[in-house]
Amino acid sequence: MRCQTESFMKIRNQPRFRAAGRLALLMLCATSLFAQDENTPHSAEVPNPMGIHTWFIIVAVGAFLAWCISYSLQLQKEALLRRTSREGLLRRKEAYLDEILELNARKEAGTISESQYRRQFNNTKIRLAKVLEQIEKEEREAQETNAREAAKSKR
Repeated sequence: MRCQTESFMKIRNQPRFRAAGRLALLMLCATSLFAQDENTPHSAEVPNPMGIHTWFIIVAVGAFLAWCISYSLQLQKEALLRRTSREGLLRRKEAYLDEILELNARKEAGTISESQYRRQFNNTKIRLAKVLEQIEKEEREAQETNAREAAKSKR
């Protein structure tokens, strides 16, 4: 294959390549000669009546998608604030304590197996410990902030 390629590129074939190139250039230039005359009738260009409608649909859909994204971001932000706010933490603490009481009642009633009770009790206890830790952290931060403000007001 390489030998054939090299044989085409030898000097004896160069005049053929030049002739083929000139012929291609001549054909490209000649196409403009065969083009239609400007004075002959041609089809009229009619504006697309749906063009503005298409752009309106594109803009409307884009605006709707932008609104959806901003709304979902706002909901996520509110959920995060609810989860980390003091009221949310206290609500979660009460829910976990209620869940522990319910587990104990179900264990005494015999509606839950011992292994399932232990697993659910440990999971709930771990989640409760995390919530209590967050509540303590917020209380410490609030006390530090109050102490700083008190120190500033004394100055």
